[in-house]
Amino acid sequence: MPWLPGEFLELERAQWLDREQIEEVQWRRFQLLLQHAVAHSPHYREKLRQAGIRPEDIRSREDLVHLPVTTREELRQPERLLARTTAPGALRSSMTSGSSGRRTTTYFDPAGWRKAKYLLKLRARLACGLRPWHRLAVISEAVPRTDFWKRVLLRQRHFSVLEPMEKLLPALRAFQPEAVYGFPSAFALLAAERNPGFRPRLLFTSSEMLDPATRRKIEKGFGTEVLDIYGSTEVKEVSWECPEHQGYHINSDWLLVEFIKDGKPSEAPDAEILLTPLFNYGMPLLRYRVGDTGRALPGSCRCGRGLPLMAPSSGRQVDYFTLPDGSRLAPYAMTCAIEAIEGMRQYQIRQQARDRVEVRIVPTPQFDGAQESLIRQALAPLLPGVAIDIQLRPGLEKEKSGKFRIVSTAVHETVQPEKASP
Repeated sequence: MPWLPGEFLELERAQWLDREQIEEVQWRRFQLLLQHAVAHSPHYREKLRQAGIRPEDIRSREDLVHLPVTTREELRQPERLLARTTAPGALRSSMTSGSSGRRTTTYFDPAGWRKAKYLLKLRARLACGLRPWHRLAVISEAVPRTDFWKRVLLRQRHFSVLEPMEKLLPALRAFQPEAVYGFPSAFALLAAERNPGFRPRLLFTSSEMLDPATRRKIEKGFGTEVLDIYGSTEVKEVSWECPEHQGYHINSDWLLVEFIKDGKPSEAPDAEILLTPLFNYGMPLLRYRVGDTGRALPGSCRCGRGLPLMAPSSGRQVDYFTLPDGSRLAPYAMTCAIEAIEGMRQYQIRQQARDRVEVRIVPTPQFDGAQESLIRQALAPLLPGVAIDIQLRPGLEKEKSGKFRIVSTAVHETVQPEKASP
């Protein structure tokens, strides 16, 4: 991966600028991106024309509310958002896992991909104490082919969250990672083991909501503090905890984050989060409604960084299914099994009992009995002894919080008392 050391050194220095300096850099980059989007993206050129807005009308942050938001539905036609300045063959793509029930693909120009995928993450991990010589275990849905650079020089290994615990745990014990990166739900299961058999120095969680109870359970099980990361597939890393735990540092030098309620900036704890990545000129995203809530935090962190702080209040929470034989099934196994099947505008998997699962589908006109049969065939090996009830619906309901969860369970297991350590 070619990149200039000077580019990373600039990022390193930027986090120590004071808040006002970071905001000046941020606003300058936003204005350039806005002009670029209107000039080169058919979607934004038409969208702002219909709204009667020109780039020069947005003179200050107070004017941002006049810009229309970008929705997830609009990302389902990414070709209209693409800027005509980057050759399609040079773009890098990133596809959502379907946690919203609607898969989308976001494209990045090479410079934006480098910044989002590698350099901003590297800055945050170094700030948390990760070093190049540490063995890093990444627990994720898919296990990519690990090349020599990652496996030997970076000492990085990938492990699948879909592996049963009796395979995953021995593999982690054999690797003995000094840092682990993965889903809170997976860590909670590992922490529930009487003796995980490895004690990393650093534990990074992401992709799901990390509630206080789960954080305590993980930290108690591993004897290691958790450092949580908030981000999205469309933008990559938005904010991250440093060891001071005073909030999540926003990558504000390259990202504009807004907290909105009733169309206006808000300090409410459940304000809607809008994201504008300032590094991606290949597929600009202006005020993207990511579907999460949170709030900006006042003041600065004790670490001394000028990056502002936030607190996500409604992340992506998932449920494991407990099957009739007592085994646990990760939600990603089910979404990976059916998400590529055609004919579903949206879907949701709901466990009503240990032996009964509902698959709720908002169908397209092309959905028929063949797709229904494919869904049953894909899920049956994962759900032995479970009746699969497929329901066609005109729409799917959200939770009371306003969030939509593609996989959820109504089965609440009795928690056994923890055994005392010998």
